Amino acid sequence: MIKISLTDLIDFVSKVGSTKLTLVNKVKNRDDYHPARDFYKVLRDGIIDNHINGGDKKSLEEMLITVHPKKKDNFQEAIQGYKKFWGRKDLQWIEPVFKHWQIDDLDVKINPELGLMINGKPHVIKLYLKSDKLSKNKSDQILALLESELRRKAGKQTVFCVLDVRQGKLYCNEDKRKDLIPLLVGEARSFASIWNSLEK
Repeated sequence: MIKISLTDLIDFVSKVGSTKLTLVNKVKNRDDYHPARDFYKVLRDGIIDNHINGGDKKSLEEMLITVHPKKKDNFQEAIQGYKKFWGRKDLQWIEPVFKHWQIDDLDVKINPELGLMINGKPHVIKLYLKSDKLSKNKSDQILALLESELRRKAGKQTVFCVLDVRQGKLYCNEDKRKDLIPLLVGEARSFASIWNSLEK
């Protein structure tokens, strides 16, 4: 199986022409995952641990104590955005669901990082941590896959969302749309086709 992340797939969908080939080649030839090379791991884990342990907004700043100086400004911006999202909401941790989405020989891990009861309503949230603003196209595509693949596991009441962390902006699939799935299936097959061609 060709194993890629949800971010890899969504980035591929947004590319046009030869840039699709460039992206697949980059993903195919990158080093195996290692936590030390995961730029946002400390930030993701810090946010998750904060909720699991019943922390508050102020305690989010604690992760900056041990972070590498080169990451500090980046993380500070993200934490401020996350605190903006948090606002006065009552947030309680719940375990998020995940699934491997398989199309032919492509395996895409759909793994929203957060499960939160927000003011008493269950939400499953994918974190978007990049510095560039999350586009509507990308958020719609992510939400369509969450809806299509995780609804059965999450239950009827759960709201699927993507959080643009730096902007503090939460995008939710309130109307439970999944009409972009045919497009994403086609793009997934295209990704696999290019990948396999590169092996020759």
